[in-house]
Amino acid sequence: MALGELEFGIRDNSREVGKVEVHTGPVTALTLPALLTQIGTLRTAIDGLSIGTMASEALAVFKTKITSAAPATTLAQRGKKWTVGYSDITADWDGGIGVQVNYGYGKIFTFTIPCCDLTLLVSGEEGLDLTSGPGLAFKTAFEAIAKSPYGGATRVEYIRYID
Repeated sequence: MALGELEFGIRDNSREVGKVEVHTGPVTALTLPALLTQIGTLRTAIDGLSIGTMASEALAVFKTKITSAAPATTLAQRGKKWTVGYSDITADWDGGIGVQVNYGYGKIFTFTIPCCDLTLLVSGEEGLDLTSGPGLAFKTAFEAIAKSPYGGATRVEYIRYID
C-alpha cells in the first residue's frame, strides 16, 4: 500500500523551522477531497498545541508556504517539543482471517511537534490531556488522517513535553 507523506513546518521565534511528519493513506483523485479536509483539521489541531507559527505544509502532490512571519512570543522555540506516541491498531489486512498480518500492529511510533505551548501541560505532569480541549482536538484530527509507517490505522497513546 502506497502511503502519503504529510509534513508541517512550524517556525520558532528565531525563524528556524521544525517539522511534523505524518503518514497518510494513499493520495488519489478519489481520496484527495476528504484528505484535504482532514489535513486542514489536523493543521488546526497542531496549531492548538504549538505557540510557534505554522510556516508550511506539504503532501506528496503539493507544498504550500503559509507564512514567513515569526511568532509574537520569544517562548516559541523549536527545541521545546511535544512528543506524540501513537500505535498501529490494524491487526491484519484480510478482515480478521489472519493470513495477511500487519507486522506494525501494536507497535508504538513517535514524532514531535516543535514550539509546544507549555500552558497546556496538565498540572504536575509532563503530558497533555487527550480527553478534552486542544489535546482531544489533535487526537481526533490525527486519528482521522494518520497511518502508521506500516499503513495501519492509528491511535494516539500520549503527548508529552520534551526539551
